[in-house]
Amino acid sequence: MKKYITSLLVVSTFFFAGCNNKESANILKFGTSAEYPPFEYYDHGEIKGFDIDLAKLVAKELGKEAVFENIQFSSILPALTGGQVDIGIATITITEERQQNFDFSEPYYNENFATLYKDEQPITNKSQLSGKKIACQLGSTMEIWLKANILKAEIIAVDHNNQAVEMLKAGNSDVVFVNGVQGAIFSKENPGLSYAVIAESGDGYGMAFNKGSPLKDKVNLVLKALKARGEIKKLEAKWMENIEWKN
Repeated sequence: MKKYITSLLVVSTFFFAGCNNKESANILKFGTSAEYPPFEYYDHGEIKGFDIDLAKLVAKELGKEAVFENIQFSSILPALTGGQVDIGIATITITEERQQNFDFSEPYYNENFATLYKDEQPITNKSQLSGKKIACQLGSTMEIWLKANILKAEIIAVDHNNQAVEMLKAGNSDVVFVNGVQGAIFSKENPGLSYAVIAESGDGYGMAFNKGSPLKDKVNLVLKALKARGEIKKLEAKWMENIEWKN
């Protein structure tokens, strides 16, 4: 009887392991950070946004289901290295530094940089950042840009932009440095705050992969097809149409 039970357990283990492997093969796990409307954010317990819709479209084109792992932005690339996720998507700017350790898709959106400030204390150009306390998101290209271009300032890097906005409102920073879309969103959601686009990054957002991942070429083909069909333009219209842009 013990021999029979042991054999049954072995068979069951292989059966369930096979099921799990099959299930995993049908899933693409995306690492994201749901703190950046309109690209990725929580709405009534559900992650939504431009990046989320794009990831779902890409997964569908590859015959898979998109699953999202919500983690801190600074943990997304390490999560790729550790095999926790297959792809990173969270307004990740393609930079030379990041390309040394990771592969990226072709850019799907181009970004710019903006200041978010109190109405009574406007900071609308680069020269005004000198000597200021500037809050930004840890590990972002905003932090990198500030360190390279604004030498006489106190840069306060925090886990996410919502935290940076709260610091500004509480008077613990003079300005928040974000991308232009987020500047528009945060100023709309927070009375008394305004934003100004002050610089172009010259880089775009891409999906991140481990070095040598076969997914990169597959995703690039899908992105090319989505662009040709106008699907990415549709996403831009859906998620950006209500943004009140300032020149």
